[in-house]
Amino acid sequence: MLREDNIPVKNCFNFWFNREKRKEFYTTSISLYKTTFNHNKNNKFANILFDNANNDKEIYFSSSTLLEPFEESYGTFLIKFLNANFASFESSYHTFFCFYGFSILSEFDKSIPLLKCYKTENEFIKTYQPIFNRIKPKLKKLQYLIRQCVDYMFNLNNNSVDKNYTPLEKCLSYSIFNNLFKYSTNIEVYYYQQFAHDIYHIASQSITPKIVREYLENGIISLGDSPVFHTLYLSNILYISLFEIATNKNVKIKICKNCGKYFIPLKNTEKYCDIVYCKDEVTCKKIGANNSYSKKRNTIEGIRIYRNNYQRRLMQVKRSNNEEIRITFENWKKLAKEKIKEFNNNIISEKELLEWIKEN
Repeated sequence: MLREDNIPVKNCFNFWFNREKRKEFYTTSISLYKTTFNHNKNNKFANILFDNANNDKEIYFSSSTLLEPFEESYGTFLIKFLNANFASFESSYHTFFCFYGFSILSEFDKSIPLLKCYKTENEFIKTYQPIFNRIKPKLKKLQYLIRQCVDYMFNLNNNSVDKNYTPLEKCLSYSIFNNLFKYSTNIEVYYYQQFAHDIYHIASQSITPKIVREYLENGIISLGDSPVFHTLYLSNILYISLFEIATNKNVKIKICKNCGKYFIPLKNTEKYCDIVYCKDEVTCKKIGANNSYSKKRNTIEGIRIYRNNYQRRLMQVKRSNNEEIRITFENWKKLAKEKIKEFNNNIISEKELLEWIKEN
């Protein structure tokens, strides 16, 4: 690939992972129906969001490339499939197909058309809705199979069978019993093909170990990426994604306490997901944090006393022109917030917080 890119990208699906950076990348061909490209400051490449406000009359299409793939958090494809709402064409498009396209459904239906421009929304829906209706039972059956495996692996949704075994041990056991290995037979694997997204900047005729060292240090060449997996089958993508998670001891899947969706936490203590489908959507993590803080304000005595003291001291500052009183208030406020932060991070106990607030 240093000389030529031979991996197909149109009307097919390529994906790969980077465990160290907790990222996954993919190329696909999608119709730009009610979608927008989102450029996250923490990502090098864009990802796709659903945009119901996008009312473009004509529907165009686009294909990502190995040089400009879509970038998402590690494990996102698997998580989105687990959470996808396949009740209707509209809900399935909103929660899954707008991100990944329809070409990955060829194992279920051989009549999926090549991408083209559509003059109207109605023309687009008339093309894909009948296909979805035909394969819907197969999609839901596959989703149920993968959900059962994930629930078993991570003891979710009241499934505590064999809870003393590792996710990998249980994943292998489930896969053997249910023959998930049949979903591994239509995958092409390209090793060491994606050394760099700036790949055409590497002059193959003048390459030296010194240049390679520089490229490794500055990230132009990255050995942290997995091989590139190439397929047209949804089940193949899920099979690889499932075993990628199962073999990574640093990753687990949980259920969000707010919305009930599957998610991959950055820390084991996290209870709320940060899954979003739409532009400007508020995450459960933010909602949960606000709800937890509101609950703590009303139930934790130390925080309740802090709020009362804060209001009393603030009124003193407003009624006085004494600079010393204002400085004392600012210092107290800073220290009190630090103590509350220590309590929220489980560094000090509720009793220790209360004692400090009372003493100060």
